[in-house]
Amino acid sequence: MNKQRKLTTQRWVLALALPALLTIGLVGCQSPPPPPPTATPTLEPTPTPPPTATPEPPTLTSEPTPPPSPPPAPVTEPSGKTTVPAGKTIPVRASATDADGYRWRLDGEGEISATEGDTILYTPPEQVGEEGAMALLVVVAYNAHGESPQTSLIISVPGVATLGLDQLDTVPAGWMSGGPNPALFMDFGSSSDNCHTGTNCIKLTYRTGGGWGGIYWWPLACGDSGTDLTWNNVKSGACGVNVLQAGNFGAVDSLTFWARGERGGEVVEFKIGGADIPPMPASSTGKVTLTSDWQPYRIGLAGKDLTNATGLFLWVATDQDNLDGAVFYLDDIQFEGTR
Repeated sequence: MNKQRKLTTQRWVLALALPALLTIGLVGCQSPPPPPPTATPTLEPTPTPPPTATPEPPTLTSEPTPPPSPPPAPVTEPSGKTTVPAGKTIPVRASATDADGYRWRLDGEGEISATEGDTILYTPPEQVGEEGAMALLVVVAYNAHGESPQTSLIISVPGVATLGLDQLDTVPAGWMSGGPNPALFMDFGSSSDNCHTGTNCIKLTYRTGGGWGGIYWWPLACGDSGTDLTWNNVKSGACGVNVLQAGNFGAVDSLTFWARGERGGEVVEFKIGGADIPPMPASSTGKVTLTSDWQPYRIGLAGKDLTNATGLFLWVATDQDNLDGAVFYLDDIQFEGTR
């Protein structure tokens, strides 16, 4: 009994001890725990730089083509301002880039030959007073896209100072002819019929038979043409006059007059001075064929010495040019210049 109880007790003790031994055995038999892993430094990956963008080649951008436009303001020749003597015609030319044509307008005195074209002619009045005249010539260029700004040319027509031939105390005393007696072939008179100005003009009659004939106007102080002494005084200038001083001129530009024929067709030459009569040499109209209407004539005197003049006006006609003779009229004979 006791032996059995002892065995029972041993079994109980063994039952209690066995789990502990198993636990100890298990503990003693376990491998030591592995050491904690050594932290290996983590290398941050080197950032890969983004690929460098290859710059695009520059794009050449052309300037936008401007829309078509009108031409620029034209340039004129002459330009700006010009002076034109009374009665003298001058050309005026315009030019502008891309112009298809030109339009002209005249404001003031005178006239233009056209209103279209790159070149026109301007003519101031035939007669202006001492105060002169002004004109404004305007031109624009144009093309299919419009009209340019305008360009202006200022034209000044100088005032004309005058001195009538009769104001110089001249006389038609130098009668000349190819015949023995000039008076046989010429008559000098006056007329009140259809004068150019007023009611008194000169009437001249030329008759054939002497071959040629003409009359000089010279200063009264020179005397009558019937003597050699008179002609010597005329040729030497001993009885001459200073036209500039008498007319208070700064310069004398011309001798002007009006003439008409009785029938029309009369051929006459008009002069001032002569080969041996001052002012020398002579200045002339050349031969002109008169009409039955009054026409103006001009003898240019620019640069002529008129400080001691005697042969102040002359007409000459010939039988050859006037087979039936000639009757003609003169009026408003005068020197023109500037004060």
